[in-house]
Amino acid sequence: MKKSAAFALRVLTVVLVCALFPGSLALCQGTAAPVQEEGKEKIALLQQALPEAERFERVYKEGLHYEVGYRGQERVGGVFFTEGMGYRALMKVMVGIDEQGKVVEVLLLSHNETPAIWTRDADQQFRAQFRAKSGPFILKRDNPSGNLDGVASATVSCRAIIGAVEEAMRIFKREWGK
Repeated sequence: MKKSAAFALRVLTVVLVCALFPGSLALCQGTAAPVQEEGKEKIALLQQALPEAERFERVYKEGLHYEVGYRGQERVGGVFFTEGMGYRALMKVMVGIDEQGKVVEVLLLSHNETPAIWTRDADQQFRAQFRAKSGPFILKRDNPSGNLDGVASATVSCRAIIGAVEEAMRIFKREWGK
């Protein structure tokens, strides 16, 4: 009798947890769907960073994390995850680099910069300046012969992204010797 009461109490606890806390629903129904959705979103971002790639292979090595892009059996480049310290917090960046060592795309994954300054247009215009270049990347504000125009009132943010892209290029060169 005591065993059945204890079992009933456990079942009731699980039902209450699943009913009262929607976030715990994954525990009740399994976690395959959220993981698959997260995977689809990540693959879409990877393909945005390196559109020529048909598939990606994840590499974790000595504290590094990057994805190698392939078209068929041919390696077409890599997608590197780096970060730079913005004005308020870390800015997480994803950088696609082709086999020749040129930036394909720079994606800003997360930031906490001032929305009125770091607008969607400013972000896109700034990031577009990296495409098809291999560096070095220098703000014209820091050096008149630089190759990047900054975003007004967002110099720290621009430097953070430049630092993140430069780090991705260093990893690319170290890993692939280019």
